[in-house]
Order: sequence, then structure tokens, then C-alpha cells
Amino acid sequence: MAEWNMHWDSEEWRPDAEAWVDLACAAYSLQRTGPLQPAGIGFRAAHFTAATDHGLIFLKALSPGQVAEASITAAAATVLPDRLVMPLAIEPERGWMLSPDYGTTFDRVEVTDEIWERLLAELALLQIGLLDSGELLFDAGIQHLDPQWLADDLENQLMLHASLPPGHPLGIPANDAEALLRESTGFRRACELLAAGPVPLSLDHGSFDRSRAFLPGSGDAMLRILNLGDASWGHPFASLAHPLQRLATGWNTDADDPRIMRVIGAYLGQWADFGTPDELYPLLEAALVVEPLHRHATWMRLLADAPESDLLRFAPMALEPLSKLAGGAFG
Repeated sequence: MAEWNMHWDSEEWRPDAEAWVDLACAAYSLQRTGPLQPAGIGFRAAHFTAATDHGLIFLKALSPGQVAEASITAAAATVLPDRLVMPLAIEPERGWMLSPDYGTTFDRVEVTDEIWERLLAELALLQIGLLDSGELLFDAGIQHLDPQWLADDLENQLMLHASLPPGHPLGIPANDAEALLRESTGFRRACELLAAGPVPLSLDHGSFDRSRAFLPGSGDAMLRILNLGDASWGHPFASLAHPLQRLATGWNTDADDPRIMRVIGAYLGQWADFGTPDELYPLLEAALVVEPLHRHATWMRLLADAPESDLLRFAPMALEPLSKLAGGAFG
């Protein structure tokens, strides 16, 4: 268990957090009527609920590697307040985020392929709405993963892993690193295509699935998207890697399934200012090739301050994307 997990579960932490929650509630004339109740403590974050005289509120305490999520969410929500969680308050240095109750997420209901089409179309609209917000989100702490520089970043990351001492959980043999680099020509071609393509950089959600969107209050209301802990500023189409993998697994099918192609079409159709779905599809293929480096970057942030026990446990999650990068055929 990471040190921050034990901290969140300690008797010393709770009163301090409750005092901050009370201070935040006072700004909205809310009164907390019950203690913070754990709703899930994991490696990435701890979740708590508390009753108030106007309903439940939710406190998220972030791990050191994802502490910027609070600031990123608050900044993005100032641009698109109806499409994102709008925090009641954040404590950026400690990574605390207090939010109202937005209801139930889509993972609690049966989801059809038509609903998946809507989910990904709404994700695209969020990304399009943030196209001009790169500087704002960069100042809030989002990681910048421009395809123009990702090939060099891959080489730097392989050198880093190869330079670690023998036995280090994140270390890889120098010969393996050199082999991975030699096999990364498809990755480089994908980066070049994305950098030269018409679609600008935007938010890559990083972990979008059914649990990352709230059910709308009415049928035609915008979907409110949550959890930007894995987000980066890069090619937006990389956001489809996670949901497409979930769809293929859940439906026991492959990427050529007509249902998956319709879901992809619903997403790409929102980007009509930059091309037709057929014109944009090669960019999606390229984005799926480079996405593992986004995932690797997330895990390296998470593990930067992790104790040895968590390094041993989660190092394979950081290294596995590198093998996918080398194996990514493209072009």
C-alpha cells in the first residue's frame, strides 16, 4: 500500500480534510451533516462522500502523480461548464477536489452501441470545445504530448529505462531498448502523419469509458464527463484507444465489426471541419499507434513517488506499453 493510501486512511488526515470541506461548503451556504465516508481508496486516488443539508458532495484526494487533475478539471470546466465536472472547490497543492452530486454514470446501466455512439460523439464535442485551451490547461499542469516530439520522447524513455541499475523494477536491458528502438519505425511514421495532419492538439482523456460520463438529466442534455486524471494534451484521437479496446472485448469482436465502425463514425463525424470520417480514419489509426506512449507517461507520473512495493507491483503496467509501441505496424 502506497504511503498516500495509508495517509488517507489515517485518523490524522480525516479531521483536516473535513475542516477544508466545511470551509468550502460555507462559500455555498452548505452545511455538512455527516462525516466523510470512504467510497473507495486506491493507488491513484481516494474517494469520499459527505451528506449536507442540500444533498451529497464528493471529495477526491489524488495521488502525487495525478495531483494536477484538480487544477486541470477546474480550468477546463471554466471553458465548458456544462460538459465537465465543475468542482465546488479545489486544493491544488494537496490534490483535493470537492464536487456536487451529478448522479449516475453510464456503467450502471445497460449500454447499447447507439449509446456508445453518443458517448464518443460527446467526447469529441468536449475536445473540439477545448481546442483553444492548450495554454490554459498547460498552466494547470496537463502533460504535453505533441506527436511532433513523441519519437524523440520514445528514444529518451528507452534510454532512461536502460540506464536504471540491474534489478530496478522499471529497468530494461540495453540490448532490449536498442531492439525496441529499431522496431519503432511504424511509430515514427504515425507521429509524422499526426504532426502533419489537419486535426489540432486537444485533450486526450486517457481512460474514457462508460464510467467517465454521467447520465443526462434529459434526453437531449449534454453529457457531463469526469475523471481527467490520465488526461494529456496531445492528439485527441488517441482517446479512442481505451473505449475501442473495451468495446472489442465486451462484444467479443474485432475492430472491423460494423457496430464498432459506427461508433468510430459517430466520433469522427463531429470533426467535420477537419475532414470526412474516411479522410480522418488514417489519423485515428496513427493515433492508436502512438497512444501507448501516452499510457506509459501516465504510469511514469504515478510511479515517480511510489514506494518500492508499488514499483514492484505496477512496473509491468508502465513497461507493457513500450512493447506495444515497437510492435505497432503502421504505414
